[in-house]
Amino acid sequence: MNIHKKPPLVSITRLESYEPAHVRKALEELLEPLGGMKSFVEKGGEAMLKPNFLKASSPEGLVNPHPDLIRAVAFSALDAGAKNAVMVDSPAVGSLRKCARKLGFTEEEIFTWEELDEAVEMNSKSGQFKKIKLARRLVEAESIINIAKAKTHGQMVLTLAVKNMFGAVVGLEKAQWHLRAGRDYATFAKLMVEIHEMVKPRVSILDAVTAMEGNGPGNGDPRQLGFLMASENAHALDTVFCRIIGIDPLKVFTVNEAMKMGLAPSVDEIQVEGPDPESLRPHPPLKMAAPLNLDSFGPVPRVFINMFDRYLEVRPHVDEKKCTMCGECAKVCAAGAMTLDKKKKIAVLDKKKCISCFCCQEVCPEGAITVSAGWLARMLGLGTTPH
Repeated sequence: MNIHKKPPLVSITRLESYEPAHVRKALEELLEPLGGMKSFVEKGGEAMLKPNFLKASSPEGLVNPHPDLIRAVAFSALDAGAKNAVMVDSPAVGSLRKCARKLGFTEEEIFTWEELDEAVEMNSKSGQFKKIKLARRLVEAESIINIAKAKTHGQMVLTLAVKNMFGAVVGLEKAQWHLRAGRDYATFAKLMVEIHEMVKPRVSILDAVTAMEGNGPGNGDPRQLGFLMASENAHALDTVFCRIIGIDPLKVFTVNEAMKMGLAPSVDEIQVEGPDPESLRPHPPLKMAAPLNLDSFGPVPRVFINMFDRYLEVRPHVDEKKCTMCGECAKVCAAGAMTLDKKKKIAVLDKKKCISCFCCQEVCPEGAITVSAGWLARMLGLGTTPH
């Protein structure tokens, strides 16, 4: 059943570089079909910018949205009548301040920074997830502007607009949710969708100028895509991005779960303003972070999943040449599967405890942890590029 009163609109604008003047012009063009920034901020109110901050990294690292895009959003919000703009997040590693500093932000910016630390208990609409603790500032915000980064993801396939709202979960509580969901990626994706619906940003903006492919979301390779996307409907935005890169939206766990919940429209229901999505398709295809498991291929009988899953399973792999024994992987591992072997001088994975959440892979500052696939997945090449 179509629950949308009107077709959701996704706006796309080409942008080849992060030169500040070009970014501001492109942002204005991007938001114009949606009514402009004035449609998403309250006059005299507060505009809350929620970028996708994973860990402290330079702009060239592509881990976080580009700082000049964040600045452009803040300028636009203030020009549209917002009294002030504040940048908030709760990164997986370190602090918002460290992320901001590494991106080149200073105390003289036109917006303020605020770490998300105070949480309030919320109940999901489905009732499946009890007492989800979310950042009070986001739950009570007048206007949230979601600024996401297009990246591959070892667990969720892609991290886009919907996944960014997981930042509403404060601090180490993120790792605990990974542990509760275990290896059930669909359940974890449903949690992502429900958190997004509880926080509900006014507009989502996706930085796909230079995306991250390969070992995403923390240590992948740059891939020039050359565009920005925006929509009031983050599910529609994520769906159209899948169409652009040539991947079935149902293979992206958050999109698949949103469709099951009646929140995400089909590709045919979405109105696109801007260049034809097909004209933006990257060649060669975007490299994924991990092979897709059997659940990604539709209604596969459970007996076959149980039979072949161990040959398709994916786990973290530690490169002993790159590992510096910093301990970030062990700190973030809620399952206690990653420990430091001082004799071998390397992080060691306990496969029996590992739940394949890939938090360790996300936070490793050296890119020493990658996604390792079972022999059948490697032989078939499943999920390494869109099919």
